[in-house]
Amino acid sequence: MSGTFMVGEWRVLPGLNSLERAGRTVHLEPKVMQVLVILAEHSGLVASKEQILARVWPDTFVSDEVLTRAISELRKAFEDNPQQPKYIQTIPKGGYRLVAPVVREPTEHASWLAVHRKNVATIAAAILLAAAASLYALRAREHAASKTAITSLAVLPLTNLSGDAGQDYFADGMTDELITRLSNISALRVISRTSVMHYKGTQKTIPEIARELNVDAVMEGAVQRSGDRVRVSAQLIETRTDRHLWAESYDRDLRDVLALEGEVSSAIAREVQLQLTPTEHARLSDKGTLSPEAHEAYLKGSYYWNKLTEEDVRKSVTYFEEAIRLAPRFAPAYASLAFSYNLLASDEYVAPQDGFPKAKELARKALDLDQNLAGAHAALGYALYLFDWNWAAAEAEFRRANELEPNGQGARGVYALYLSSMGRHEEAIAEMKRVVELDPLAVLALWNLGSLYWDAGQPEQAAEQFRKILEIDSNSPDGHQGLGITYAMEKRYDNAIAELQQAVKLSGQDVWMKASLGYAYAVAGRKKAAREVLSDLERTSKRKYVSGYLIATVYAGLGDKEAAFHWLEAAFENRDCQMPQLRNEPSFESLRSDPRFGGLVRRVGLP
Repeated sequence: MSGTFMVGEWRVLPGLNSLERAGRTVHLEPKVMQVLVILAEHSGLVASKEQILARVWPDTFVSDEVLTRAISELRKAFEDNPQQPKYIQTIPKGGYRLVAPVVREPTEHASWLAVHRKNVATIAAAILLAAAASLYALRAREHAASKTAITSLAVLPLTNLSGDAGQDYFADGMTDELITRLSNISALRVISRTSVMHYKGTQKTIPEIARELNVDAVMEGAVQRSGDRVRVSAQLIETRTDRHLWAESYDRDLRDVLALEGEVSSAIAREVQLQLTPTEHARLSDKGTLSPEAHEAYLKGSYYWNKLTEEDVRKSVTYFEEAIRLAPRFAPAYASLAFSYNLLASDEYVAPQDGFPKAKELARKALDLDQNLAGAHAALGYALYLFDWNWAAAEAEFRRANELEPNGQGARGVYALYLSSMGRHEEAIAEMKRVVELDPLAVLALWNLGSLYWDAGQPEQAAEQFRKILEIDSNSPDGHQGLGITYAMEKRYDNAIAELQQAVKLSGQDVWMKASLGYAYAVAGRKKAAREVLSDLERTSKRKYVSGYLIATVYAGLGDKEAAFHWLEAAFENRDCQMPQLRNEPSFESLRSDPRFGGLVRRVGLP
């Protein structure tokens, strides 16, 4: 970075090796000033010790102590506290990051950003994004001849440089879309959104993250939206050597944001030397256009959908509908809205007949617009499986989605559950292991893998998955529920009840958790407690949809077959999305010898 610029309240004059603030001047050693300039070029990103040493002392062997002293001098000049930094943050085992805003002072030859600036922060972020790309241009060329084969990648959450937390949805949405595009590449294992979002705002180093996610490379970057413009900087790091393979900065009109995503994704594919099929190349480099208003609505919909609460999923419906209104030929909005209705129905926020048919209609509309949209095939397969019980058609959709998006999560996890419903347990477990490999920190993936081990009669392996969930989050109600059900299967009733009571408490009295606890009470002989849970569930069912399947599990635990079959019939009539798991349900062990159970299995159409 040449020329004068601001760092926080300080004016930096590199040519004079000095800082100025409120009439006060602080002089720096030339090397210390060079360190500051490099940090300013990286503002918002981490500058590793190796990078700084290589640029400031290129032909001299120096120890890390020299750099530590330079950083100490800068902190002294800025009057910065390393424990609560406002200027320079130390990243353990990683390097340093300049956290104060940086603003380059305009020259007579003002750039587009200087002419059209909205505020000082906008100028700062845009210039720094451009600087991040130029910093590694030379190194990228130097290493071009020695590229390492990359077979796995994590796209870390893009940093929001706007200074406005209300813009997080935009940065998160861009991260999601890059992951989705790269997931189309069959030769590249791409870590899914749920796991990478664990590292949003992290102070962990790239090597630490790489080890935890088991990847060869990491992409990190930043995004800045300014009026009708967007700037994205990105850099690709080989994790084994902590070497920067590539970096670039992009400045685009918001209408061209889809093309921008395609450019970034294609550049990464080129850098890691992947051979793309024609279909993969087309999906990766899609250059469609979308109005800024429609894209914003779509990103907000995705942002709220990923929160997975009833309130937030309902918000996602509103934003996806707005995106469709503004861009009626944008297929991903229809597919995403289909997933919103699928989720509302499968989590029983609405009755099955109020969610799944809408999801099917929307998914088919998306496919009318784009037959090669993996998410639309996945959404359609989801509804065909859980609501229509159309096994052959559902499997065809899941398979097509997986072909189009080999690393995608939209179809693979539900396809594994489908395989289990069909009695294909080994295939199901293998498919869900692939999901966990792509999303190692996802609670849902681990829980589903545990449930597949139940179906296969392997409770010890199931318990292992639920313990992994509790290692990630000791307060996860899902982890406690899974472990509790496993203990009940093993007749360890006291342990089961303790875990399930915790699950009910942590979940805020969720009906699924209550039903599991009611079943554990029942099989443990605590019939009064089980009937109290049943009374609560039945009262709740009069004001909102409660799965008859769940209520039937508690009656089955009590040995009350008549009531259990009554509620299973209600679940059948409602086309409850739990019914495809009927044959595998461990809670129904006491019902299996009754002819009515086999008849119900046949009516559902299970093979």
